[in-house]
Amino acid sequence: MSRDLQLIEKDICSKICERLDKVGLLYRIFSRVKDSYSISEKIERKKAEGNPYSKDGKKIQDIIGIRIVTYFHDDVNLVKEILSDVYTFVSEEIDKIEPTVFKPKRTNIVCSFDERQKETFDQVAKVTNRESLQLTDYTFELQLRTILSEGWHEIDHSLRYKSKDEWKKHAEKERLLNGIYANLEVNDLAMKSLFSELAYQHFKEKNWEGMLRNKYRLKFQLSDLKEELKHILNERPLVAKQLFKADRHDVISKLSKLEMPLPINFNNMVYFVNHIELKNEDITNLTPDLIKNSI
Repeated sequence: MSRDLQLIEKDICSKICERLDKVGLLYRIFSRVKDSYSISEKIERKKAEGNPYSKDGKKIQDIIGIRIVTYFHDDVNLVKEILSDVYTFVSEEIDKIEPTVFKPKRTNIVCSFDERQKETFDQVAKVTNRESLQLTDYTFELQLRTILSEGWHEIDHSLRYKSKDEWKKHAEKERLLNGIYANLEVNDLAMKSLFSELAYQHFKEKNWEGMLRNKYRLKFQLSDLKEELKHILNERPLVAKQLFKADRHDVISKLSKLEMPLPINFNNMVYFVNHIELKNEDITNLTPDLIKNSI
């Protein structure tokens, strides 16, 4: 059965990667289809907990699981926003940050299959005639993590979540495990802060490629900023300052909505930010029509 559902799994991953690669985000993607043993175990576990699955009631929503691991903490919300234009979010399980408590923050989203994926699922269910598929919804689970927290979550899921009874009498060990996560969360924030400070240093030194690379943290193509653009930024401190202060989240979000994707390079980034925000006439005169007509 898992092999049959891999068609849907691959199609989901393809659509997600297409949208995230479009803006050059740094990420990793992992996916899996639950095997028959895992499905049976989950069905029996829910039944024992008094919350069973049924054909007309609650159904399995994570027979396909997709995990996106971002390099930076602030990209979790950015990925979530970008993918909300790709798939319909059915439900969300997002933990709120408590200022006095360190604990794992989940960003788990149940997403609906698109119409083609629903048709494929129906065909698989009809051919295999497995009862477990009758207990499965037209959904998949999307998990968003940072690269530093990914390993911790894997360990926690395998060795604590699936064997909660073994931890009941060891509260101090649970606290220690959560404390390890707390350190990783601090490091996530420190990583973002480090690159923001580096971008500012490059801004002060008029190293515009370095500023753009470390501010936006994208997979930029290896090409230099044009001399004409460097001259404008060197001679117009206010324009350079506006470019530096542009909201990264907003810029990348708008990039993701373009019908015609732009090559992610330093020149196009300056053209695009100027087009949507700075409105500098000299940069506009250098801007390709493709970008001028993009929004």
